[in-house]
Amino acid sequence: MALRRKWLTVSGFIAIAAAATMLSAFSGASTSQGFSPEQPVHFPHPLHVQTLKMNCLYCHFSANKSPDPGMPAVATCMGCHALVAANKPEIMKLAAYWNKKQPVPWVRMHKVPEYVHFPHMSHVNAGVSCQTCHGPIQNMTQVYQYSSLNMGWCVSCHIGQSNPPFKARYDCAACHY
Repeated sequence: MALRRKWLTVSGFIAIAAAATMLSAFSGASTSQGFSPEQPVHFPHPLHVQTLKMNCLYCHFSANKSPDPGMPAVATCMGCHALVAANKPEIMKLAAYWNKKQPVPWVRMHKVPEYVHFPHMSHVNAGVSCQTCHGPIQNMTQVYQYSSLNMGWCVSCHIGQSNPPFKARYDCAACHY
């Protein structure tokens, strides 16, 4: 009788885990690899990163000190673009937000499920480059989600199977609430 109860318990846990996985996968809990929504203002990463040699932290100001990487305030962009390329259509869109005193309503690209804790500052301060997760963003004319961001992908990095190899805690509490 005890053996039967044990198997029912194990089967029950497996069924719950499978249901949670399926629900998570199909509920929009995270974004999909390759996701590339149209943004309200086209931001040319190659120009800013490769040509102008701007560091990611210039725009994503809190990536090394907060769980969230931060998006630039319109004032950050307009610091240059009040004068530089002010007559270009995308800069005119940016200036319209500035004049209305509104933030740019960027469409979130990289989303992990709510039950996953991803502190950017821990990763950045451990030497993980932006490109490790976001891919060759400095070359992307339109940003897309480069990596799957699924649990297996994250764990492979935490156990040192990434390039370059990193090692970090990989117990459940490291990433899950």
